[in-house]
Amino acid sequence: MRYFIPDWDDRVDPEYDFLTDTHSNLHREDPNNDAYMWDLLGVENVPFDGVLVSVATAQENKKKYAAIKEKGIHQFFGLPDSFPIMADCGAFSYINEEVPPYQTSNILEIYSELGFNYGVSIDHLVVEAFKEKKDERMKITFQNGLAAFDEWKKKYRDDFQLLVSVQGYEINDYLRMYHKFLEYGITHMAIGGLVRSQTSEIVTLIDRIIADIKETNKTPEYLHFFGVARPNLFFRLKELEDLGVNVAFDSASYLRRAWLSSASSQMNYITQEQRGYAAIRVPQDKSSKNQESEGQRKTLGLEQACLRALRAYDRGEMILEDVMDVLETFIIVNDGKLELLEYYRRTLRDQPWKKCPCPICQKNGIETIVFRGNNRNRRRGFHNTISFYSLLNNESQWDRTYLGKDIETLDGFSKNQSVLVITGCTKNKCEIEEYRTIAAKDLYTGTLFTKVREYCERMGYDYRIISAKYALLKPDDQISTYEKVLRTRVDVDNIRPSVEEGLKPILKNYDTILVIAGAQYRDVLSHIIDDRFVFLKAKGIGDMMHKVSIAIPQVNLTLDEFIEE
Repeated sequence: MRYFIPDWDDRVDPEYDFLTDTHSNLHREDPNNDAYMWDLLGVENVPFDGVLVSVATAQENKKKYAAIKEKGIHQFFGLPDSFPIMADCGAFSYINEEVPPYQTSNILEIYSELGFNYGVSIDHLVVEAFKEKKDERMKITFQNGLAAFDEWKKKYRDDFQLLVSVQGYEINDYLRMYHKFLEYGITHMAIGGLVRSQTSEIVTLIDRIIADIKETNKTPEYLHFFGVARPNLFFRLKELEDLGVNVAFDSASYLRRAWLSSASSQMNYITQEQRGYAAIRVPQDKSSKNQESEGQRKTLGLEQACLRALRAYDRGEMILEDVMDVLETFIIVNDGKLELLEYYRRTLRDQPWKKCPCPICQKNGIETIVFRGNNRNRRRGFHNTISFYSLLNNESQWDRTYLGKDIETLDGFSKNQSVLVITGCTKNKCEIEEYRTIAAKDLYTGTLFTKVREYCERMGYDYRIISAKYALLKPDDQISTYEKVLRTRVDVDNIRPSVEEGLKPILKNYDTILVIAGAQYRDVLSHIIDDRFVFLKAKGIGDMMHKVSIAIPQVNLTLDEFIEE
């Protein structure tokens, strides 16, 4: 699988001085002297396989586009001609227009003249806001695809590889267009409009393509999936590759999380083990020095105090609690959110930048996790991209969530089958003193849990409980009450190793692993799911409770009970 990173002018000053927060002379002479990721890391070490350029976005900056036209795309970026650079029209830029602002002949000429390795035919996005015009938009995409293919064969086959765009509103729309292009002899396609789609919908689309290849023996040579760099799709994409399809995708999401993700999501900094952390926000006061008030001077002093404290901590010259005191003062003075301290403490306690082997962290140390200006934030984005690429190339770490199968009902189950049920704990618990212990099955009183317990006991199934505090529980395990719930990805990551440790030795004893729990509990299992796992699909907890309730076998009633019924 090949990963393309979109070009969003993600550059940094390679000689930026973090201690004084000043740019280098080279940057001051011309900000265009700033470095792309490949300039910092070396082309041979970049964490991606190609670059994706939007022609529409490039043309918005007239100076940049003129330089690209003068030099060609590879020379402009400072990349060798053999390095894959792909272009599309940038359909999101004209999503509100009746028709795309490009003509096929014109866009193919641009791809050729600028020296792109891949070029995508003109498409028009089909989204909810334009649902009533979906047929018209799909027709535009389809006709442009055919026209581009015909002209490319005649004039540009030796210049670049054309990718014909496939668009749709529903899965069947995508498949119809895909089939028509295959019948026309088109073997290189780019599937667009998926960026806002649910992962389950994309899984279904890929599964349908896989099934079609197996049934018809008609295999496309190349499929690019726009905007779907999702780890839980890797196994499906690999299955396509195993059938002989060259697969590629693009996304800047890991890079941009460095500054776009909230602190509470704890995903500004992502390790190669895929653990997320909040970056520590020490924003710069950009007020003019001539207009600084006393309050602004105080803020600037606190900024520097925070940075000095963080660096001292990094050197082992300051303890964590003293650093937290400095950060707390900074937040209070700036009317910030004190709940951020919880996330900052975790970042500083774990010191992920010290354990990271990537060149960004090795060179810049703690500056990488400071949320402050382009030169820190984008470098952290570069680090995140390295972590993503490391994951892509390490199959043992891939998310296995969608290796399991969703089921709509429990109708296919019968008593005393070889089934292990996995469910989750509940917020509702029986009232007992904190010092007392009770069997786990008796502590949880939430309606879903009680229904699952009854279902398992009536069906003769073993079951386990995923607990936000205790990780994995047997029904008779003695535990005390608690308040903790699974709220964040970090909570999930924290209990996952213990849950896996408890489940791995026993999974081999069962033919089927039935999961009846909310999405966050499914995430806990994402590294151990295989084709024995089935997940009860529901619209919500209420719907799930109903499905379990109607599946519970009825006991033999006494005559009195029967009359009462």
